[in-house]
Amino acid sequence: MPKVNDTVHIRFSMRGMSGPFWQTNATVASVSGGSLLLDGLDRQVPAATSELKPAGAGRWTLDWEVRRRP
Repeated sequence: MPKVNDTVHIRFSMRGMSGPFWQTNATVASVSGGSLLLDGLDRQVPAATSELKPAGAGRWTLDWEVRRRP
């Protein structure tokens, strides 16, 4: 289970493209039940704890697919 101040490596990908087109790190700002807030982007963003994959002690990965390139 993620904890506050854990690191999350986020990989953004698009359907039909191989591999992520953008990667960044964020920090867990708060955890409440099955959801959490990530800090370190231009604003805090919500995520579900079920989307995170463990990547070591205090580290997680998160893969998000976007519909179109920003």
